[in-house]
Amino acid sequence: MPDDTFDLPASAETFLDYLKSRGRKESTIRRYRYDLADFFRYIDVVTGSVSFPASTDPQRIEGYFSLLEKNRHYQIRTLKRIQTVLKQYFSFLRGAGLLSYHPMASLDLEESIWDEITSHDILHRLEEKKLKTSLLSDAGLSEKQATARPLLAPRNLVIIRWFLHYGLRLQELSCLQMEHLNEGRGLIHIPENTGNPRSIFLSRDDQSLLYHYLHGIPKAVRPYMKHHPIFAAFDFQRQTYRWSYEQDRPKNLTEIAIQKMIREERKRAGIERAVSAKHLRNTFIIRALQDGMSPKRLKEKLGLNSILTLNKYIAYVHRNESR
Repeated sequence: MPDDTFDLPASAETFLDYLKSRGRKESTIRRYRYDLADFFRYIDVVTGSVSFPASTDPQRIEGYFSLLEKNRHYQIRTLKRIQTVLKQYFSFLRGAGLLSYHPMASLDLEESIWDEITSHDILHRLEEKKLKTSLLSDAGLSEKQATARPLLAPRNLVIIRWFLHYGLRLQELSCLQMEHLNEGRGLIHIPENTGNPRSIFLSRDDQSLLYHYLHGIPKAVRPYMKHHPIFAAFDFQRQTYRWSYEQDRPKNLTEIAIQKMIREERKRAGIERAVSAKHLRNTFIIRALQDGMSPKRLKEKLGLNSILTLNKYIAYVHRNESR
């Protein structure tokens, strides 16, 4: 059982002091201390240490939530409350400069691994066909947009396909740099700082599309050095890809810009409902399970730390098979 007398690390005590300074009620502080003590007690038992990096390892964090769900049978509202406490704690550490990344950012806890998947959370076959067809078409574009399309469409098509074909997360795709790409072998290395490091082999079609995108960019602004982002931002005013003079490299396409691109492409394709990167990733996972891929193999393919994250997808497939 949780133990609120467990000695917390100094960073956690500092976090609680910060909450007090912000006027949080004493009952709230006790609740946060209780939850933090339980988390760090688990980390101590599993790793023998409550210090960094043990307590910020995404695999350990996901293992902790797996314990709460499967062994303790905590209710969803309790799991979400603990999730909130840990997210605020890690956000505080990052804001204080004690962490360079948020250890829970790569976990599906962000949207709650316990939420049920429905047909509204995936892209349907007809919608996928519309989207891919639209990406290759100039229909509905202004003259200025049509002029830029030969440069822009290859990038957008690669991004959409990588979400749908390989189940990448938004953060993973946005942070990819040329050093993570082995064009000769058609291999992408998802870096360690995403929390789910792994290697992905691209199909021949996707290798060809990636080559077409990269080599279609004017040489002066084309990504080629190790620290250059694979996916660059586009400047519609100048009708070319952007260059960051501060960083002396192509300007990175941000997560927000990728979401905006998906939103604009689905509207142009005539898909009336909202579609995000998460819908595309969900679609990959559901289809992989429906095609017979084992949860264990899918866990490895996605670089997950436990099968816990896949529970809601497995449940969706089972529900639909039983109909």
